Amino acid sequence: MDDKIQENQGRINMYAFISRLLIEEVDENLLEKIKNNPDLLELFPNTKEWESFKTKSTKELIDEDLNVDYTTVFILNAYPYESVFMNDEGHINPTPTNPTLQFYLEHGYEIDLNKTRVLSPDHIAVELEFMITLIQEQLKAYSMNDQEGEKKALNLQKEFMENHILQWAPIYLMAARDMSETPFYYDVCQMALDFIMTDYEYILEQLEAENVSK
Repeated sequence: MDDKIQENQGRINMYAFISRLLIEEVDENLLEKIKNNPDLLELFPNTKEWESFKTKSTKELIDEDLNVDYTTVFILNAYPYESVFMNDEGHINPTPTNPTLQFYLEHGYEIDLNKTRVLSPDHIAVELEFMITLIQEQLKAYSMNDQEGEKKALNLQKEFMENHILQWAPIYLMAARDMSETPFYYDVCQMALDFIMTDYEYILEQLEAENVSK
């Protein structure tokens, strides 16, 4: 496989994985997949050493520990919405005036909130899913040897990162990480934080390499 395609497919996979972990509670199938996949398990260094992770059944771990922690952190205390962090009022903004929603619509991305549990399009998991859309556009342009289209997609990734994700997600993830009671959700937040920062650097490197930075 072409190195660029492989790199970007890896980015898509990571964004999808982290988005799934943040949008709702982990289920038994996903937790079993993490437990039994050495590559995935490496992303959870504290969880690997967690006694309950080693001794409890998957169902027990979810029912007794993980669901409680997810609810406490992501639903009751640290609201994972950009508008909460960026607005002085600290309220979720699900209205058409939401700047994140406006960015989506300007670039042809639509979300049906009725199909998810999220209350607003600026949920962190949705923003990460939007990055997948932009990477897919980049890969589509690359496959067609459309250099201008590829540059446009990369610059949109940079713009969305700088104007949205980086404005609040690192602070949010650090707060959620420090609030978590289980090593699993500590690792989820740290993984998300590390990947976002690493991927931003990757975008900058790609733009610099192609000399297309604005």
